[in-house]
Amino acid sequence: MRLTLLSRRILTAQDSDSPAYLITLGADQALQYAPGDWITVQGHNAETLVQQVMQLLNLTPTQTITLRRSGELSVVEALRHQLELTLLDPAILNKLSRQYGYQAWPDRGAMQQYAQGRDIVDLLQAFPDLTQLGLEFLQLLSPLAPRYYSIASAPQLQPNEVQLLYKHIHYQRENRWRDGVTSAWMSHLPIGETLEAEIKPNTHFKLPQDGNTPIVMLAAGTGLAPFIGFMQARLAQQAQGANVLFFGETHQTTRFLCAEDLLAWQQQGKMQLFTAFSRDQTDKIYVQDRLWQERQAWFDLWQQGAQVYVCGDKTGLAQGVEKTIKRIWQQAFSWDDDQVNQAWSEAKKQGRIQLDIY
Repeated sequence: MRLTLLSRRILTAQDSDSPAYLITLGADQALQYAPGDWITVQGHNAETLVQQVMQLLNLTPTQTITLRRSGELSVVEALRHQLELTLLDPAILNKLSRQYGYQAWPDRGAMQQYAQGRDIVDLLQAFPDLTQLGLEFLQLLSPLAPRYYSIASAPQLQPNEVQLLYKHIHYQRENRWRDGVTSAWMSHLPIGETLEAEIKPNTHFKLPQDGNTPIVMLAAGTGLAPFIGFMQARLAQQAQGANVLFFGETHQTTRFLCAEDLLAWQQQGKMQLFTAFSRDQTDKIYVQDRLWQERQAWFDLWQQGAQVYVCGDKTGLAQGVEKTIKRIWQQAFSWDDDQVNQAWSEAKKQGRIQLDIY
């Protein structure tokens, strides 16, 4: 479906390396989704990256190529809209190994490790002989996939609108600046333009049906997104269960995302907020550290039947929260490792602990 970009608001300092934005997308009819669902957005590759790939392969914009999914089109259109350039798919390395005899990667694990953090330009620069393939090389590339974003709104407020909270991925690696394909494109898309999007249900990340059930939400960075929707829905439903949020970022003054809403809900007594700004003090403090500090409050809510939600990085945040919850259980129940691991598995099966991690 086509959605119109209605507004875009930056939530971080203007000079931030990875600015965060809250955008509003509008449709001409009511959108069918629930808080916790995803939306996919089809982005476009940056023009600088497109030109760099054409230059390396010695291609011209008007040359044509036939792609299986798109038919015949110009090289520049294929590179802008159809082919994946910012991520290096390990499948490409497998094709190079099988079809062209490259021996740089002995197995699938080596291919995955090499591909991590690299893009198509990295590959062409590392293996200059590949540039001689020209158009043939483009046939090895993967289709440009839409990117997933957690919806940061609830349909009860504006049925024809949906909000996204995202970070413009922007970082330097091996003397080159890299950008996330869709996050960069959305950050520069003019207001009023349209984009291709699709709502995707997230059946394993849902609010409790009973509004009296307490919820505990744990997020770092833009992992906050679904919890904005959770809070909007809970308030619209006049849910009576406690709402507790643990939120982490780097600096309070420059990266306190959605601070206006979060602080207002806290001041109104509608949510209890615990923050962890990791770089605002000498010793870094993360969400899992705040959770441990507030372990008695968390445990009391758990005993009252609370449902727990974790959204964010699968290594730092998710692993840290899992270890801390297990540690709280061990302290409270004198359980051994097998018992806490079993309890964690059961809690996930029962939906009392729900994860949206990436």
